[in-house]
Amino acid sequence: MKHKIPRKRASSMLNTLQAEEFEMLKKGRQFPEFRAGDSIQIDHLPHMSSNEPEKLRGVVIAKTNRKSDSSVTLLNTEYGVPFVRRIILYSPLVTNVTVLQKKFLTKGKKRVKRAKLYYLMDRRPDTYTVN
Repeated sequence: MKHKIPRKRASSMLNTLQAEEFEMLKKGRQFPEFRAGDSIQIDHLPHMSSNEPEKLRGVVIAKTNRKSDSSVTLLNTEYGVPFVRRIILYSPLVTNVTVLQKKFLTKGKKRVKRAKLYYLMDRRPDTYTVN
């Protein structure tokens, strides 16, 4: 019987641990399907002891799928100042994710053909502002 290389054995054990962690963090949470170019609202607790979540709205400019490290990057303007915020989806601070409008950038006509929309940061704020 051949023995696996220790690096491969450790990698396999790490993958199973990450899968268990992801199932524990998920706890039956289902988020709606969204992609780059959609506008979403995330209810996010500022800290663990707070009762009232803050509502973060914005256009999805990037989405990263990595099990428990899955994250979404939002772009919006508040009080005339553009901001970019990266939020980890399976954090215990995230309570809810709502899709406000699909295909927000094209006003619902056609989908965006890019996975990452970082070029929007160079455009005028009225093109990506979610009210």
